[in-house]
Amino acid sequence: MPNYGEELVYWYLRLNGFFPIIDFVVHRCPEIKYSTDIDVLAVRFPYVYEEIGGQPEDWDKTLFGLFDDLSLPIGLIAEVKTGKVNIKELFKPKIVEYATGRFGFVKVFKKYSKSISENALIVEPEKFQVAKILFSYRDNERNDQFFQIPLSHVQTFLQNRILEYPKEKFQDRMFFDSIYIQSLIDATVRDREMNLHDAA
Repeated sequence: MPNYGEELVYWYLRLNGFFPIIDFVVHRCPEIKYSTDIDVLAVRFPYVYEEIGGQPEDWDKTLFGLFDDLSLPIGLIAEVKTGKVNIKELFKPKIVEYATGRFGFVKVFKKYSKSISENALIVEPEKFQVAKILFSYRDNERNDQFFQIPLSHVQTFLQNRILEYPKEKFQDRMFFDSIYIQSLIDATVRDREMNLHDAA
């Protein structure tokens, strides 16, 4: 069952055109001693479009500023931490290799393993790109091995997206399968209406 941080990141990625999976299971195998999971694994294709919230101006500039070429498919490996962060425990090479194989961008991904373990982003020109992102409340410190986006930014983005389409999001809030997001939509739209009423 996802925690609230993972739900925030799941919907943040969904509303930025990704297809995410929460708690992706990494099975024990010869290279991995114990089964584990990846908080969020996601993929995005270049020509994403939706009438409501799926236009280029809807995408988060903070997120897409991390990528070199938005005309390529994106594979994203995300760690989500709502408490303390142990940097040494993040993005272990064999786990990252397992995850990148799941994207299915190439038949044999092992040749990229070292590169994706050592870098926040790898790009195979004209084919694909894979990135690692830590979502947390910690102060961002420079780290060449992964990108960082604050969870506070994620929540602000979600609230702003709701406010961009308040009617549509509010009337369809029960179609979202997350009680957390249903509640966020409800509270955000009602606060907006209250503020408009007070201003009048």
